[in-house]
Amino acid sequence: MKIAINCRMLIPDKLEGIGWFIYETAVRMIEDHPGDTFILVFDRKPPEDLLDYPNVIKKWSRPQARHPILYKIWFDFILPGLLRKAGADIFVSCDGFASTRLKIPTYLVIHDLAYIHYPEYIPSFQLRYYRKNVPRFIEAADGLGTVSESSKNDLVKSFDLDPGSIDIIPNGCRPVFRPLSKQEKSGVYREWNFHRPYFIYTGAVHPRKNLVNIIRAYNHFRFRSKFDHSLVIVGRKAWMFDLFEKELTNSPFKKQIHLTGYLEDEPLARLLGASSGLVYPSLFEGFGVPLLEAMHAEVPIITSRISSMPEVAGKAALLVDPRNPQDIGKAMYDLARSPELCEELVKKGKRQRKKFDWYQSAEQLYKNIERTFLEFGAGD
Repeated sequence: MKIAINCRMLIPDKLEGIGWFIYETAVRMIEDHPGDTFILVFDRKPPEDLLDYPNVIKKWSRPQARHPILYKIWFDFILPGLLRKAGADIFVSCDGFASTRLKIPTYLVIHDLAYIHYPEYIPSFQLRYYRKNVPRFIEAADGLGTVSESSKNDLVKSFDLDPGSIDIIPNGCRPVFRPLSKQEKSGVYREWNFHRPYFIYTGAVHPRKNLVNIIRAYNHFRFRSKFDHSLVIVGRKAWMFDLFEKELTNSPFKKQIHLTGYLEDEPLARLLGASSGLVYPSLFEGFGVPLLEAMHAEVPIITSRISSMPEVAGKAALLVDPRNPQDIGKAMYDLARSPELCEELVKKGKRQRKKFDWYQSAEQLYKNIERTFLEFGAGD
């Protein structure tokens, strides 16, 4: 097969959840199936050393598709020509976007339907695009996947789909996330000039991630306990973060709240591994990769009891109401006061993390692509 993969989210030094899904599955499919040709398509010139394998062909063309008008131009007018010239047999898009003008089969992965559940947190021009086009993408796709049972159920309910037509391809965890020794943890504290234990949040800063309530929960925790843990927030400011900045400015403990911005894998993994626990009470997730990263770093977890998070966390987390800062703050207190509870959650995390593996996910994705090609493309 000549498998074309949408790689527009593979932006060096800026990889986040969906970008990592594309990279981790692509690199394993490329390595495990040397008899296939993988045509990687970009909306900007890719680095020469990115996924540089003998069975890889890289194609790119502007415009950079980062706006609804440019989405339309790139996916429906630029992409078909690129794939036709490259002789692609099937198009794989794992970022939820597709073309409605291709003559070859499409396998589409949609990670979540946040725009349906939290439209107030989506810029209006993006929201209009999603509402109009996501149903068209699903209709145009010959194969459809998602990352969790929760997201699968959401797709079924929202678009009246046959559950049997949707594959589940979960995320995995990169090996950089691992437990740290006492010496390594001490090194992290020296490196960042930390003088007290800390809770950590990892991920982008935007309303759906619930950073405002994390700060309120932290305030509640500090006011109502003797513990003096800091709060470390790792991630870029994405959009609509004004309320977060206001809440941060007004916090009486703002000097103990540290913002690092976006970090590369190694410093992120070290900060996570040296923490007293991950605080991740998101309002909505298709999967929730930081939960899996925390399990591999062997730190306890606080997360939401809604959406996909209980499915991913299993019994390895304290589940809270993300709308209730007091509930989140109490969970912080429970972790701070009970090393035994932390140890028990970590032990459960070691078992839970075995359910998620990039090699298994990549092979599952490949099988889905192959099935879709054989059903809709072979012999055309």
